[in-house]
Amino acid sequence: MSVVFPSKKWMDELLKKINSDEQYRKVAATWEGDYLLTVLLDEEALKDFQDPEKMAGLISMLKTLPPDKWAKFKGRPEEKLFEKLGLKLDEIVRDPSVLDRVDVNELAKKMASIRLEEIRGAALYLWMDFWHGEFRRFEVVAPGEKMEAKFKLTGNYSLYKQIVQGKVEVIPLVISGKLKLHGDLGYMLRNMAAVKRFSELLASIPVK
Repeated sequence: MSVVFPSKKWMDELLKKINSDEQYRKVAATWEGDYLLTVLLDEEALKDFQDPEKMAGLISMLKTLPPDKWAKFKGRPEEKLFEKLGLKLDEIVRDPSVLDRVDVNELAKKMASIRLEEIRGAALYLWMDFWHGEFRRFEVVAPGEKMEAKFKLTGNYSLYKQIVQGKVEVIPLVISGKLKLHGDLGYMLRNMAAVKRFSELLASIPVK
């Protein structure tokens, strides 16, 4: 059964998939470190989120943010995106449960009128924590959080989407500069078995 990408269900499925794989546990036995992923919204993201199902998936991820984190979006491109969608950041800061009552069909329709230059720089921020064969945590985080992560990867939504679908691999993207890495590439290369198995499991999840 396929899951919507991106969505909280997709995040949960990936966490479960990695932690239930004995092969990954073995090849990643000495692997440790966390990743901060910056997923920059691009034209493909704007198009994808015109689909109510994908918009619902995005909202399901944002709803996992703790109430005290929402203020970190203030004055950022993400706030401009919320405004274009008719979502008032001050209201979300006061009461994040307003996201439980949004009409994803209406949000998807509004997405069609947004131009990339109006929200350029807006991103989704994801944090992954790995420790000796265990995928410990996978969370949505606010801008400026987890900046001390061992690895920081930045790229366009369309690029991450291809990675999730198994169409491209991370290391060649980093080497080519299409995916920006701040971290120890040598460490990743020395642990290619762990990186490769993670990528295989990631791509094995059927996504919409």
